[in-house]
Amino acid sequence: MGEISSEVVCPWVWSPSRNKLLGLLVAVCTVFMLSIAPTQAAQHQDANEYALWNFDGANGFWNIDQEVQITQKANHSYWALVWDFRETPGSGGYTGLQTDGTRFNHTTGDTAIFSLWNANASSGSNCGSFDGEGEGRSCRLPYAIDPQVNYRFRVWRLDADASGQWWGAWVRNMKTGVDTLIGRLRVAPNQTLLGVPSNFSEYFGTAVACNKVPQSVAYFTQPAANSLGNDAYQYYSTYASSTRGSCTGGSVKLVDLGWTKAAKVTLGGP
Repeated sequence: MGEISSEVVCPWVWSPSRNKLLGLLVAVCTVFMLSIAPTQAAQHQDANEYALWNFDGANGFWNIDQEVQITQKANHSYWALVWDFRETPGSGGYTGLQTDGTRFNHTTGDTAIFSLWNANASSGSNCGSFDGEGEGRSCRLPYAIDPQVNYRFRVWRLDADASGQWWGAWVRNMKTGVDTLIGRLRVAPNQTLLGVPSNFSEYFGTAVACNKVPQSVAYFTQPAANSLGNDAYQYYSTYASSTRGSCTGGSVKLVDLGWTKAAKVTLGGP
């Protein structure tokens, strides 16, 4: 990965497919950062909030879609959709948006990310590999986050070849209708279905007092799976519960948006 460090691990991670906590699942709250000198300030730990979803027992999807609106941005913060592969609980991936993200070309800023652990190939100039606490591949590109806009995260199973299964991730600006491909990644041949997803909001900046974590607000709508076209899906979800890291304020509340329900995830603040 050149000068880019290994992925940085922060919170505990909920695995809906096994209905229990996985002890510090590596790299799920990832921000790719430049190599950190020993004299630099430590990264903040345990500033995270999770929203968990219920698909009424369904598990194993070739597509997941979800909309998110980040109405209050904060520095060094990340909002993501995360999942395990059904065939490999504890190993999966995530896609999302973050502020102050570091890309493979060493530029920083608002960034869209798609990462899969144990991926063995990638497609696109904005993609590369990571190692350290877990190995895999990631795609990252500049993507401005507008607090007035809803974005749709999409994960979709693509073709398979002799070396594995390809997956793609997109982010769509729901105001303009423009879909942007984040990247394509290939994993093992048996990783053909996604498990039940969850969401997280995280602050990954310099360590601060727990009541000084910068506040952000994001609305995650109920994810749906296996698109049938015309905004219809084979599977829908409802809000289940939430978890919060030990060094942050915040809350998760189910709210009615009129056209659907969403988990309002407030992270940080007193």
